[in-house]
Amino acid sequence: MNTTSTTVNSATTPEATTPKTYAPRLTLYHPTGSGTGAALQLALRLNRPGEDRYDCFFLDMTAQKSAAGRDGEKRVPATFDWENKMTVKLGFADICELLMVLEGRVERAGGARNGLYHENGKSSTVISLQKSAERAGYFLGLSRKAKDGGQVTRVQIVLGEAEAVGLRCLFQSGLFFMTFRHALDVV
Repeated sequence: MNTTSTTVNSATTPEATTPKTYAPRLTLYHPTGSGTGAALQLALRLNRPGEDRYDCFFLDMTAQKSAAGRDGEKRVPATFDWENKMTVKLGFADICELLMVLEGRVERAGGARNGLYHENGKSSTVISLQKSAERAGYFLGLSRKAKDGGQVTRVQIVLGEAEAVGLRCLFQSGLFFMTFRHALDVV
């Protein structure tokens, strides 16, 4: 399991003198030897004062692009197709549904609907989270279909128990800040 939080120094030009900080995010990589793995990124998005958007989490998932290997004596790491990632915006109700699964209160997010349904102008996406029947952990998947009747795109990952505990803690903490952060600004 790899996790990253990124701060990048933007000093690529002489004018750049201060570091540029990007939103911290959790990244989990699950490569396979056959190249069928996946990766996810989770970022908490809190608005700046005056912005007219919802505070939320963004979940990005992508498929593995290539398996790890060797190029002569040099080891080549697995790569992931971040250019073709799927992104979903998780609001308060979505996070609560996912937490119910991670806390063992329900079998799967969305109940009989087999997932959480999201729709935008171009496509619909189903977010699936359920306890894995085959091994210890949780199955998390995104499935997207274009409204023009295009092909369904899917990406899925099995999170280990330890990753699920961490995800649960992040979601619980994030809910607090999504809901009450602005109240803390006036205290």
